[in-house]
Amino acid sequence: MPSTIPRVTSSSISCSSVVTIKRQPPNPSRPNLTRLVACVSSKEEKEVAHCVVWKKKKKKKTTNYEALFVSSLVVDEKYRRQGIASKLLEEVELLARESEVDNVELTVNNWNANALSLYEKRGFRMLKEEGEDFKEKIMQFAEDPLRMVQKRMVMVVK
Repeated sequence: MPSTIPRVTSSSISCSSVVTIKRQPPNPSRPNLTRLVACVSSKEEKEVAHCVVWKKKKKKKTTNYEALFVSSLVVDEKYRRQGIASKLLEEVELLARESEVDNVELTVNNWNANALSLYEKRGFRMLKEEGEDFKEKIMQFAEDPLRMVQKRMVMVVK
């Protein structure tokens, strides 16, 4: 069962600052949405990254299941390549375990090589869309052209 108490984890980025990952309290109007925030404190605490995760129910041909979907993961440009996104994803994995969810899913742009590399290192794999025919794919692309430049990825949480 998910904890309602905000979880805080810390890690050191450099000798002059510490990164803290915080879960913001859930919004009563959107209880399936969680916002994680990464803050750096040197003299003052400053938000440098965030991750928005929501619990979704999926229907497949034979089964229904729940997954966490990372709808946004953004790190301030000055703080990239310092492990902050990895720390946020670690917290997402923990949230998935607490929620008793087996999968974490996300969508990433094909051109974002750094993000693709990070997600693959964290255990995400390309999600294969089964059972879709060519005509159906073309209709989806016509409705949402971004599908042509995005990849769906999934990570199984153990």
